[in-house]
Amino acid sequence: MNKFLVIFKKELKELLTLQMILPMIVSMMIFVLIGNIVGSEVKKAESLNKIIINDMDSSTLSNSAIDSLKSSGFEVLLFTKEDTEKLFDVAKENKISTIIVIPNGFEKSIAELKTAKIQNYTVIQGLSFLSLGSSGLGQRVMGIMNEYLSNTLISEKTNVENPSVLKYPIVLENMVTLGDKTANISMDELAGFLNSQTMFIPIIVFIIIMMASQTVTVSVASEKENKTLETLLSTPLKRVSIVAAKMSAAGIISLLMAAVYMFGMNYYLKGITGGALDSQSTTKLADALNTLGMNFAFGDYILIGLSIFLSILIALAISVILGVYSEDVKKAQGLLTPLIFLVMIPYFISMFIDINAASLTVKILVYAIPFSHTFLISQNIFFNKYFMITGGIIYQILILIIFITIAARIFASDRVLTAKINFEKKKIIAMKN
Repeated sequence: MNKFLVIFKKELKELLTLQMILPMIVSMMIFVLIGNIVGSEVKKAESLNKIIINDMDSSTLSNSAIDSLKSSGFEVLLFTKEDTEKLFDVAKENKISTIIVIPNGFEKSIAELKTAKIQNYTVIQGLSFLSLGSSGLGQRVMGIMNEYLSNTLISEKTNVENPSVLKYPIVLENMVTLGDKTANISMDELAGFLNSQTMFIPIIVFIIIMMASQTVTVSVASEKENKTLETLLSTPLKRVSIVAAKMSAAGIISLLMAAVYMFGMNYYLKGITGGALDSQSTTKLADALNTLGMNFAFGDYILIGLSIFLSILIALAISVILGVYSEDVKKAQGLLTPLIFLVMIPYFISMFIDINAASLTVKILVYAIPFSHTFLISQNIFFNKYFMITGGIIYQILILIIFITIAARIFASDRVLTAKINFEKKKIIAMKN
């Protein structure tokens, strides 16, 4: 056991280097920084609904319509009978993207039940998503003004006390059903929460598996290239213990990486969703999640963590084998290609395809890949498919045992020192033939 700990500590020291820690910390800081910056800008865009209105009519009705916009949360910079072209510079100075021009004769046209055309100028301030997204303010302005004016006209022309009954005689009550449970909420309100839960885990798992696999493969290939692997194998420690020490050290480093990246990615997702992950803790959403049984229990988090850890260990076991067959560090990168494809297939399928609606062939292909069970675990928890989760974890354990056994047998033989895949020689032989 002491010899195992010696090799285990050696592997930890070799993996936990400044070259590995620094990029990880920098990446986390970048995620946090981008999330905070984008999040603050999204909040500014949401809270500062600034518009410029050039009221060419200056009538009682136009003033009332403008007041309805103010009461709806718009910050109005009001001008009366001004040259519209002069307002473009005003918009740029105040970083306002929307200019609304109410035409002369506006009140008269509405009174005569004629359509009044209101001009909507969009001043482009930039080409970012936030800048281009502000172009929808004009449509929101029109919606609020139309609502106010139609209510006013109906009240004046009829004796109806509630104009909305005439305009909207049907009210839609949204319900969401999951299994045998139903909650009084719309799917749109649930979408943000579901996207965050089903997208967050696959992104983290994908990043961690790729980085951990690359680290282990390069480590083994480096030892083989520098002839230090021969010294390690000459120790009285069993070859299985050497493989276990390498994977245990890499597994601990991977868990550390997972914690760091989950922390950073959490800030990033909050930023790009405009704080949607926080705003979803409303009473209505919380009640709906409880009713539908879509909240993660403590046991669910244990299952998720176990599945993630098994995926990482499987990737590490495959990486150890690939590292053995690497002639040097440079060629180790190319040998990771099969593993990358095995991870990418379930990663994209879990994000864009409903596996339950897929054909039997696709299901067999996806579930045969051990990483798929980690990518799909959130969806299975939401649908209470614990049989699939348990079966997936058992399948991952069996696959892990198989690859560890293969790696141990390779290390137990002389093949660990002589095994290599040389694509260049194969290419030369093929060209000669």
